[in-house]
Amino acid sequence: MKTKVRKNIKGFTLIELLVVVAIISLLSSIVFASLNSARAKARDSKKIQEFRQLVTAFNLYLDKYGRLPNEGTNILTNAFADNFNSAVTQLKTEGFLSGVPTSTAIGGIDYSGYNYYNYGPGSTGNNGTPIGGLLVTYLEGATSTTAGLPPSCRPYTSGTNWCDASSTKYYCICIPY
Repeated sequence: MKTKVRKNIKGFTLIELLVVVAIISLLSSIVFASLNSARAKARDSKKIQEFRQLVTAFNLYLDKYGRLPNEGTNILTNAFADNFNSAVTQLKTEGFLSGVPTSTAIGGIDYSGYNYYNYGPGSTGNNGTPIGGLLVTYLEGATSTTAGLPPSCRPYTSGTNWCDASSTKYYCICIPY
């Protein structure tokens, strides 16, 4: 008994498969690029929301003690980040915060984590803006701005530091006494 061989085998050619794979690769790379942008914006939103909570906690501390939390004395890597950790730990100990917010620094960008410096009562920037305490972080998904996103403050003239009037992505919040 002879077996019949089909001559009309239907299927995809190698070229057709390669074209489909190329199209899928192109579409997935576009989607992943969009996701990275969305992730950066989500991290920025988290930072802004945590700063709002921090400002409330700092103001409650200021109302209770007449001063802002002390800065840290144990400087390990970055004085401003260590000051932030020390101040926020004091806010948590006093019951003004339920937890200590953390932000991962972005490689190669100075002061991209959470930073704090207490300039003291009556302090002003060189453009006259009252400072007191200064919270600083870097917003990776935001556009560079000279004024900062509201309620950001820029207490220094251009070329002074990260919270000056030059165009940057730093988010700076002043907490005046």
